[in-house]
Amino acid sequence: MLTDLRYALRQLARAPGFTAVVVLSLALGIGANATVLSWIRHILQRPLPGVVHQEEIVALTTREGGGNLSLLDSRDLDQLRGSFAGVAVSQITPASLTLDRDPEWTYGQIASANFFTLLGVQPILGRTFLPDEDLKPGGNPVLVLGEKLWRRRFGADPGVVGRVVDLNRRKFTVIGVVPAAFSGTMTGVACEFWAPVSMVREVASWPEDYITWRGSRPFHNVARLQPGVTLAQAQAAVSALDARLAELYPRSNRETRHRIVPYAEAPFGAQSVLGPALRLMLAVSLGVLLIVAANVANLLLARAASRRKELAIRIAAGASRGRIVRLLLVESLVLALLGGGGGILVASWAVDGIAAFLPAGQLPLAIGGGLDAATLGLTGALTLATGLVFGLVPALSFSSPRLYETLKEGGRTSAGGAAHHRIRHGLVVAEIALALVLLVGAGLCLKGLRRAQQVDFGFSPDHVLTSGLQIGMNGYTEQTGLVFYRRLQERLAALPAVETAALASWFPLGLEGCRGHGVQVDGYARREGENPTVEYARISPDYFAAMRIPLVAGRDFNAADTGDAPAVAIVNEHFAAHYWPGLDALGRTFRCGGRERTIVGIARAGKYRTLDEPAHPFFYLPYLQGAPELDLGLCLRVKGDPAALIETVRQTVRALDPGVDLWSARPLTQHIQGAFFAQRIASAMLAGLGFVALALAAMGVYAVMAYAVGQRTQEFGVRLALGARPVDVLWQVLRRGLSLATLGVAAGLALALAVTRLLAGFLYGVSPFDPAIFTGVPLILVAIALLACYLPARRATRVDPMIALRSE
Repeated sequence: MLTDLRYALRQLARAPGFTAVVVLSLALGIGANATVLSWIRHILQRPLPGVVHQEEIVALTTREGGGNLSLLDSRDLDQLRGSFAGVAVSQITPASLTLDRDPEWTYGQIASANFFTLLGVQPILGRTFLPDEDLKPGGNPVLVLGEKLWRRRFGADPGVVGRVVDLNRRKFTVIGVVPAAFSGTMTGVACEFWAPVSMVREVASWPEDYITWRGSRPFHNVARLQPGVTLAQAQAAVSALDARLAELYPRSNRETRHRIVPYAEAPFGAQSVLGPALRLMLAVSLGVLLIVAANVANLLLARAASRRKELAIRIAAGASRGRIVRLLLVESLVLALLGGGGGILVASWAVDGIAAFLPAGQLPLAIGGGLDAATLGLTGALTLATGLVFGLVPALSFSSPRLYETLKEGGRTSAGGAAHHRIRHGLVVAEIALALVLLVGAGLCLKGLRRAQQVDFGFSPDHVLTSGLQIGMNGYTEQTGLVFYRRLQERLAALPAVETAALASWFPLGLEGCRGHGVQVDGYARREGENPTVEYARISPDYFAAMRIPLVAGRDFNAADTGDAPAVAIVNEHFAAHYWPGLDALGRTFRCGGRERTIVGIARAGKYRTLDEPAHPFFYLPYLQGAPELDLGLCLRVKGDPAALIETVRQTVRALDPGVDLWSARPLTQHIQGAFFAQRIASAMLAGLGFVALALAAMGVYAVMAYAVGQRTQEFGVRLALGARPVDVLWQVLRRGLSLATLGVAAGLALALAVTRLLAGFLYGVSPFDPAIFTGVPLILVAIALLACYLPARRATRVDPMIALRSE
């Protein structure tokens, strides 16, 4: 074996151009797969870094697909100890951490007391939460820090435990530090601190009923199955508990049913957004690797054909077929290992490339990770498998015992038989077919992305500036906060560049989640499986004018819609049609949050969370009514570029209160980029890998035709000597290349018709069988193939007949 290895290295060193082309091709194919495998590993297979035994981790969703629980329901579920080791809840939230009068916005989580124990996260300093530290609202101002925050802001001070810090202008005591590997349970979001869920008002500025009322379900959840318990067994226990809770608490739980899913399928976190795109990219990268393998096999076939006499001499000297196969396979595996090493280098650079697709926003997104041992192991196995695939074709083709008959033959015509030509042609056809599928997919996704960017959102994002304020984290109360917002809105509206100034608790089509309330309508019979929770936003007067959302009936909110006035709401068209089909919804009432509200306006429906969401109800509440909303955002329709006004708005805010600053100020056009995230990454990856596939297919066509021309040099010389025109020789070569391209395109179209329907989730407003794409891509591919044929064809027309005849 060592002899074969040394021989293979010498052979490859003698052909540096061939070796470089093969290794580079393999590095691209293997690198793409290693990159995608790393993403899948970190986002889908192990979505919770720093958590032990992740195979036991699950999430509870509602029957309708939502993933939020109430705190009280989670405590009842936590008691199912025959099924669960525990159930914990949490929610991400921003907060202002001030040290030495230096404030910093950071993200963390409020969590139940069993959070760290359930996940198996051990502190590196101090402790985590005690079992009773989430029971008394506002009674346990303690804080657990992440290691990165501890090192960045506290200088890795080991005496940080027990230190009192300022969080949202309130005093919290640091009780521990957890390892940097753990960044929370919202996959893709880097959390840096944790506080007990009992501190919801102080940390997240949420109303206290978010933790005291069973019908309020604002929390994400994580559960751990007991060892040996299956999903089905746990589901049976949860279903029985749901039935009991529905009897005990009919007002809040009558229609609540929970379903258990693996955490990789939780409807929150990066896995819910990126899961489909990652699975698609894995299929695409494997397709590219198949093209690479076919291309390398073709090159090795050509190389082995040039070594027929050497191999024939070995067989004549007594070498067995297995010995010849081993000799050629060792050379193939050396190429594969070199390509695999190059692929790992490519992946180590590209694995962080997913960050380039992340949209700008308030959330501190952290997606991706390094190449861990499992990913490297899979990459190694894939490398060896690829080496065997492309190595066996020439090894078996040129190890026949009858190969010694080539010693009796002379000239170039003995360099390859019809069977070898059929194999090479078949590989080229397969390359073209796979390249066409990838290019069709890329074309469909790019067209879908362009259509998505042109869709009617139901509002106008141009010339709108948005920004968070989060004054609840700056010490404001419900009374002082309302005064601040009223004055701020008046001052901003007076700016010359501002057309309309408004406030809102949430803006559509971002990555940030939207709150929901259970809605009850007298006389309405809810359908089986219908979600009683409807999403809403709290807004100020002029919000609809700032967003250019038309009111199709009724009126806007006004300054008279205060807490002392009758409770009112504005609903969208789908809300009105859903609960009162065929009737006028104006003046009708519904209940949410324990209050009956009268509908005073109907707004045009639009897009709220995603571009492809089905039509669904949505409603708006005046921010002056109910529990006052302290953490509102600015919504300013301006003249000109919104980004140019950020500093002016910041100065206006600070003039009103120097301690308040803008948070994540950006044009609305940037905010909504989160809605295109999946389409953008799928389009970019498909386009990039599709063009790599196109280049490899063109290389394959060129290699086959160049080899064929080289083998037929004497034939072309004789034809030219007998009077054939160069154009006839040119057309003869092009015709063979055209036939290969046509066969590849036909096979690729059939395959594309079968698989492009899998892209439906990434295509907005585009059919998976779009005729323009299915016509244009084959034409482009045929043109590229003909161009790849033209160079060797032109060389065939320049053969000197006398030189060709002398060599014969």
